[in-house]
Amino acid sequence: MSEAQANQPWRLPRRDYILLPLIFVMTALVVLAGGEVSVRLIYVQDDAAEPCAYTTPFGFRFKPLCTSRTKVWEGPWITQHFNECGYRTAESCAPRPAGLPRIVVVGSSVARGALVNYPQSFATRASAMLTDRCRTTVDFQNLGTNPSDFDRIDQRIPEALALKPSAIVMTTGPYDLMHQKDPPPDQERRELPARLDLRGIVSILRESRLFLVFQYYLYRDPSFQVRSFLGNGDSADYVRRPLSAAWRQRLADFGDLLGRITSLTAPTRVPLLLFYVPDRAQAALAAFGSDLPNVDPMVLGEALKKVAAARSVRFFDTTRAFAAAPDFQSLFYLTDGHARDGGHAALAAVVEEALLSEPAFANCRQERSSQSALGR
Repeated sequence: MSEAQANQPWRLPRRDYILLPLIFVMTALVVLAGGEVSVRLIYVQDDAAEPCAYTTPFGFRFKPLCTSRTKVWEGPWITQHFNECGYRTAESCAPRPAGLPRIVVVGSSVARGALVNYPQSFATRASAMLTDRCRTTVDFQNLGTNPSDFDRIDQRIPEALALKPSAIVMTTGPYDLMHQKDPPPDQERRELPARLDLRGIVSILRESRLFLVFQYYLYRDPSFQVRSFLGNGDSADYVRRPLSAAWRQRLADFGDLLGRITSLTAPTRVPLLLFYVPDRAQAALAAFGSDLPNVDPMVLGEALKKVAAARSVRFFDTTRAFAAAPDFQSLFYLTDGHARDGGHAALAAVVEEALLSEPAFANCRQERSSQSALGR
């Protein structure tokens, strides 16, 4: 090597400007892929379609006398059994003797008790509590379905009324209201081709099991989840006062749904009771508060109460009950978002007290008063 060559500064070969970034990217992909495989082996999830479900022109239904098992990665295995009418109820849907109370539950996945075993669902808990209070079996026929059916619940009301219920219990939540205008189930199954643009790549990464595990441990801190949630724009605007135009439109759409339902229930004088179930971030705001201006976890419940009152529907906001629960971590799945056992326990207590105030349960109230007097 000549002296002139030795004095020249060393330069990276041109090919390395391509090879080194490529090596970095490939290494990152291998690490991410290995991590994804590992967490999928550790945190098992059942991604198969629900074998008991089928679609009709009126939405999802469940096969009679069908049993299935499902699992979300952050929870236990869940068994679902549907009675001879395709309802997730242990009791028969056969006609009951006159005078014996029966409740019909309508709504989407929370109403059905998705991702909790049947004994822990709010319908089963409320049934047990009311049976104890009333000294007679109070059965709950659960017609709960999937979120994409939410705007078509009115089509199930004739079926619900045919069961001769003492009352109809309906649940709703932020997800139902946001997705009430989703396409029907037959269109829901048509998957769009994947796009490999930046947004598509980010979407794939957010749905990876590895990302969900990281999110799970971060969300164990409710304050972190609240901060993340409040940055979601329209998806979080239902905790901001005043409600946005988009959320006011959703409330108007929901009012139309309630109007269609009450047009069927009013002639029969079967009462409709509406229960609002919060999501975890909203319940955390109610439990721990926030110093941010215009943030109010109760604003949507207040608006829903007005919508329900305009249609003579009794409304119950369970947000405070969730916020007051002794074990906040037991209320929800952290990444999936559905209510867990603790959430269903909080909901069941509100449902029980609401039903006890109905005329059909007057004898149960008298029984409770007698027991209280004897206890004193």
